[in-house]
Amino acid sequence: MEMSGAIAAEIEVIMQTLLEMSLSGAVMIGVIIIVRALAVNRLPKTAFLALWGAAFCCLILPMRIPSPISVYSAIRRRGDFPMPVRNWQRTGLLLTGNVAREASVPSLSPWLLLWIGGAVLLALIFLILHLRGRRVYAASLPVEQPFAKSWIEEHRLRRPVQVRYSDRIESPLTYGILWPVILLPADMDWKEEETAGFILAHEMSHIRRFDALTKWLLAAMLCIHWFNPLVWVMYILSNRDLELACDESVIRQYGMQSCPSYALALLEMEEKRTYLTPLSSSFSKNALKERIDAIMKAKKRTAAGIIGALVIVAAVVVIFATSAIEKQSEAARKNLLENLPVKNAGETADRDDGEENSKELPADMDYVWNVWDSWKEEGYSEDYTQEQYDQLMSMVKPEAYEGMSIAEFNRTINRIMEDDEYGGGSIYELYDTVVSNIQETDPNAGYLRNTIPASMEEYQSRVQEVYSGKRKDPSFSASAEKITTEDVFGDSVEAGQIWLDYEFTYRILDQDNLTVGERDAFLQKVMQTARDLLEADEVKSAAQEDMKEMLQAAGEKLSNDKISFTGCEVYNFEVYRLSES
Repeated sequence: MEMSGAIAAEIEVIMQTLLEMSLSGAVMIGVIIIVRALAVNRLPKTAFLALWGAAFCCLILPMRIPSPISVYSAIRRRGDFPMPVRNWQRTGLLLTGNVAREASVPSLSPWLLLWIGGAVLLALIFLILHLRGRRVYAASLPVEQPFAKSWIEEHRLRRPVQVRYSDRIESPLTYGILWPVILLPADMDWKEEETAGFILAHEMSHIRRFDALTKWLLAAMLCIHWFNPLVWVMYILSNRDLELACDESVIRQYGMQSCPSYALALLEMEEKRTYLTPLSSSFSKNALKERIDAIMKAKKRTAAGIIGALVIVAAVVVIFATSAIEKQSEAARKNLLENLPVKNAGETADRDDGEENSKELPADMDYVWNVWDSWKEEGYSEDYTQEQYDQLMSMVKPEAYEGMSIAEFNRTINRIMEDDEYGGGSIYELYDTVVSNIQETDPNAGYLRNTIPASMEEYQSRVQEVYSGKRKDPSFSASAEKITTEDVFGDSVEAGQIWLDYEFTYRILDQDNLTVGERDAFLQKVMQTARDLLEADEVKSAAQEDMKEMLQAAGEKLSNDKISFTGCEVYNFEVYRLSES
């Protein structure tokens, strides 16, 4: 199945983000399961609801609040020196095939189709069960019992609450969000006013907490993360904890002396358990033994208990539901970039035609050259193993990177190269070793020689532009070569060669909407244009300045509303013929 490149690439990026959220959410769920197993009858049940809420945010929200004590800060090994800044001397690689077409028309992976199918199927199951329940609810009748009316009147909420009955259910339940309804079985014994009060108090607690909405959100979460077994565990346990929290609310309302009577009422209701209604709140649909144990072991709330619960919840959330904090230097630079007025039109600073607004680069930026020189003096391997190669690619090549925005991708690559370590050195050092020796036939050669260097250059050009106040367009170096041939009695014989070394600059006009695939396609088109110029007959008699003008004119035609060709320089242009020895 194929679709437009931009849409498919964006979907792949979303899928990658979804997997990351599911993994981090699974870590949080695992911690909550452990805490719950150890303290389910020791902590207030609302503490577990708060923890489940934090896990829900981990699974749904792609952004995390950074914390210095996050577990991910401890796991993540961060480098203490910045990425070396230097001009990239290796030329860009012109790839074979139609790169732009391949980048724009990718195929949807079977895993993506499987995820979509699973999510849709589970959503349909929830919808069918909900519609089945709605038919039952629609056939219900209002309760006219004086006890029910007086109880509801005494416990009035801002939302109007109805009490209805149906002969198609065997145990009480609650449905509705804005206009909630307590639905009771038709054969309910109203003579047992204490039991009736327990039931109404439990269901009113569901309504007060908006548990109907919570169940919808949990169902949506399960549809999205259906492939994650721990999310299924979370769905089951969080629904149980909703019931436990309501049980706890009833006990607080009626006092500790009501525990035996309430547990007995729960047992009687469990004997009449109704069918599955996953989007409504039922009085007795969850694990009976756990609920009876919680009721009989209920304790009075104390200030120490509340404080202890708050500490545990806060510790779990801060340690496991936050992200690794960035280094202060990176945060300061990021803050500077974010607060700098940036126009997507591209004119963020004046060109280098005056010194009035000129600013000196910070002195501490110079030492990165010394870091690079010290690495070279100490010596590093000019060779690499297959294992090192595989590890490098797993670290520096995000899945579905073609669909990432330039802003997101360039930040990611810069952070990887600047902060992470590999063995005794940096990832940048390993990267430089690999790219220095990689063969052009390697499937990742284009990514390592084009995509990463371009992004590194773009990021550093933007930093220099910020610090100097002068416009600095990123540059890209490349070469073009053509072997000329002539006919010799029907044979094509090599007669000479045309060689072109050049560099061009460009301007990213829309960093948030320009994708990496589109940027790479632009670079390929410029390199292909330079290669095509060598096919023209007039090239054989052209001068170096003529080639510059031809390349400039051809490059400007490739500009669009997201990226613009801004200039070029020809360093070497040679046309020569082979001579007989």
